[in-house]
Amino acid sequence: MTRRSYRGNGCLQERISDEICRRRAVDRDVRSRHDDQRRRAQNLAGTAINAMADHSASQFDQAARKRDLLDGPEEFRADR
Repeated sequence: MTRRSYRGNGCLQERISDEICRRRAVDRDVRSRHDDQRRRAQNLAGTAINAMADHSASQFDQAARKRDLLDGPEEFRADR
């Protein structure tokens, strides 16, 4: 494959490669923002759950209930 210039500096293959790298970087930024939002929401939900916990239950039961609430129904876990 011979390289030929494509509208300005650099060849077409280099420009495509640069665009792919740029889009991957943007995608990583978006994913990290979503992960940060998800972690923050889980922390807020965990704090609210702890405030409303049944203190007569054992620590093990409280932790299991909190985990179930934070994970959500099994039907929806794969969609997240």
